[in-house]
Amino acid sequence: MMTINNSDYRQVSTRRNKMTEEQALQYVKTADEKTLKELGKQYCVGFELTDKIPSVFESKIGGIPYFPTGAEIPYNSYGDQLRFLMQINCSDIHGIDNYPQKGMLQFWIDIDDTWGMCDKNGKGFRVIYYSDIIDNHSVPQITELTEEDEEFFPLCGEYGIEFKPVMEDTNKKSIAYNRVFCKYFNLLSDEKINYISDLKYKLHLSDKILEDGVYANACNYIHKIGGSPEFCQYDIRDSEEEQEKFDFQLLQLNSDFGRNFTKIMWGDAGICHFFINSGKLKNCNFSDINYHCDCC
Repeated sequence: MMTINNSDYRQVSTRRNKMTEEQALQYVKTADEKTLKELGKQYCVGFELTDKIPSVFESKIGGIPYFPTGAEIPYNSYGDQLRFLMQINCSDIHGIDNYPQKGMLQFWIDIDDTWGMCDKNGKGFRVIYYSDIIDNHSVPQITELTEEDEEFFPLCGEYGIEFKPVMEDTNKKSIAYNRVFCKYFNLLSDEKINYISDLKYKLHLSDKILEDGVYANACNYIHKIGGSPEFCQYDIRDSEEEQEKFDFQLLQLNSDFGRNFTKIMWGDAGICHFFINSGKLKNCNFSDINYHCDCC
């Protein structure tokens, strides 16, 4: 007669009680549905690029920015000019709490191979706010891009902007989504996972479970102000404290390209983010910004 020791019994018991792929997928889909319902929809202002060339007083990407008399071009730590990325005429933005109702908000970045993220003194980018838009303006003396500069600079041209309101699900790569999802999955399955990735690395479920159950409809990949950020890799705000400190997405600017055109390209089809604390946004204090770009 064959004898089964305690170790063998535990292995047999584990195999008998292991979830099937079908059960796991149902638990994942249900946990996802309950998580999205608990966290709710988020409002943001999305936008698309247009071929209409705007004036210096309008929201725009690239080209010549609004530049009031007496303003100065921002510089990096090495004394090189930053480059104008985008400006938003704040009167175009509606429905976002704490957002300025007037004035011009501008984004400037460096043109090195990390777009200013690695500047040793944090001067590789700048967010500048002009509280009033006045007729008395000048043309900034911006130096021309070299061929090397053009290789790194993400913009290919100058574009107008068309804004539109958007309601979207919360970001499925956020700490909040992970926490709530695991809570529901554990209740449904009697498992104990702390991270969504545990489905693969702890429970040894197939990638298809995550792809079909969580990430099939998870894309928040649009240009936008506010709302849920989308990342090629991971959220640089890697703790709940950091996400609370920089809780508002001031700008998400994606790569924008197609078969026959390229308007914006961050490395290998990446995404650019600017985050700010909502309290500082309310006070129009843009001195403390979390800026990050990532790509595939």
